[in-house]
Amino acid sequence: MRAKWLPVVCLAAFVVGCGKGEAIFNVNVYSFLPASTDTVPYYIPSNTPRADTGSVPQQINLPGVGSSVVDSIQIFGTLDLYNQSGTGMLGLQLFMASDSLGTYNASNAVLTVQQKTVSGSPPVPVTDTVQGQLLSNANPLFTQKQVWVRVAAEGSNASPTTAVTGYMVLRTLRLSVFINDKFF
Repeated sequence: MRAKWLPVVCLAAFVVGCGKGEAIFNVNVYSFLPASTDTVPYYIPSNTPRADTGSVPQQINLPGVGSSVVDSIQIFGTLDLYNQSGTGMLGLQLFMASDSLGTYNASNAVLTVQQKTVSGSPPVPVTDTVQGQLLSNANPLFTQKQVWVRVAAEGSNASPTTAVTGYMVLRTLRLSVFINDKFF
C-alpha cells in the first residue's frame, strides 16, 4: 500500500523543491521607441482643467508566457519637462493595450505620474522620476506576444490668457514583469 503512494510523495517533493516557478523579465520600453517619439510636445489652452497630448502608439514584441500568470509589473523611468510658455501642471500617463487604438482609451491608462508645476521661458528642464507599480489591468497584456504602448503628457492650465506649451522628453523607461508559471 505504501508503494502506491511513493510516486505521489516524490512528485510532491519535486514540486515543493522547485519553488513557486517565478520568473522576472525586464522590458526596456525606451529602446522600442523610435528617436522621434521619445519627445512629446504639449499644448494646454488657457483655462483648461485637463488635457493630454500623446506619442504615437508603439508595438512591443514579447516572448509570451502562455498560461502563466503575471503577478505584477514594476516601472522605473526618468523624464524631463521643458516648458516654453505659461504656467501649469504637467505629468506623464502611460497607456497599454492589445492594439494601437486601445491606447487612446482612458481606461487603458496603467500609470499616471503626479503632476509637477512647470513655468517660464526659456525652457529649464524639470526632471521627474517615474517609479511604482502598473495597474493590474496591464498584467494580462504581458502574457501575449505583443503589447501596444503610448506615452502622454497630461496637464492643466488655470491661466485665463496664456497657453502652456513645451515638450516632455523621456530619458528611460523600464518594466520588470513578475510571472508565476502554471505547471498544472
